[in-house]
Amino acid sequence: MQIPQLEAVRAIAKSGFNMSAAAEILNRSQSGLSRQVKELESELGVRIFARTKNNIVGLTPQGEEVLRIGQRILSDAENLRRVGSWTSTDTEVELRIATTHVHARYFLPRILKSFTERFPETLLTLQQRDPVDCCSAVAAGEVDIALSTVDERLRHKIVAIPAYSLTSGVYVPKRHPLLREKGLTLKKLSEFPFIAYSPAFAMRMAVDDTFAKAGLRPRIVCTATDADVCKAYVEAGMGIAILAKLAFDPARDTNLAVLDVGSLFEPSTVCVAFRRNAYLSRSLYAFVSTWAPHLSQQAIRLALEGAKPGTARKATALPKL
Repeated sequence: MQIPQLEAVRAIAKSGFNMSAAAEILNRSQSGLSRQVKELESELGVRIFARTKNNIVGLTPQGEEVLRIGQRILSDAENLRRVGSWTSTDTEVELRIATTHVHARYFLPRILKSFTERFPETLLTLQQRDPVDCCSAVAAGEVDIALSTVDERLRHKIVAIPAYSLTSGVYVPKRHPLLREKGLTLKKLSEFPFIAYSPAFAMRMAVDDTFAKAGLRPRIVCTATDADVCKAYVEAGMGIAILAKLAFDPARDTNLAVLDVGSLFEPSTVCVAFRRNAYLSRSLYAFVSTWAPHLSQQAIRLALEGAKPGTARKATALPKL
């Protein structure tokens, strides 16, 4: 069994069982790819791929297990290659970070500036995605780390450590009728059209659940994955929006106001997420400590090893954003 054989299986599965695409991903010939798969099948004594005539159409049950175990082996092999970063000067190291727009735009700039001053040779690649895509990218090894809320359905695929409590607020145009209300209620909010995050966002799911439990269903007129886009449509008078309070910029949002709704909606929990069995380089640990100084290296290691992290706390006890 050889690493190139496992890489071939992974690439074929990832490309939707398209041999041409898999060969292009690995920069190998299709004939070479086919030979590596057949040699692995012969060595293991199982058929990895289901075939119709000469075409691969999927994985066999045994092939699914080979892929699962092979991905873990490839992950460990990659970790071994990265061990040297602990003793290197991090020259030409790249950190791939997936996060949502609100964090990339409103929270990370000062963090990234501080980090790059300490590690000037490290290239930071920031990928802006919705929370589900952030977690999926970590699980697939497309990024090294995700800073996002986490869909509970994806927790088994990643290691997610709670880091911050993300509070929400109701964004309204200046001189909006809600500004004259002495006490906000869910019923009163539901009387106005909504600009909302897409359903992939934990805050959107929490808002929907809260209204549903109260027997209410606000009229959503527009959805977006970008808080700035949501604010633009609120400013245009299309509706109100429940967004992260972090996204309010007093210097720029001069035509908007934010109302506190902490008593109506539970805060979301922002996590730092890693791929299971991942190896964390010195620079990646340093980045996490810059982003969330209250998360200790020991807590992160315990979480990666499968133990409950010692610093994990309930969302209400986490630092607020």
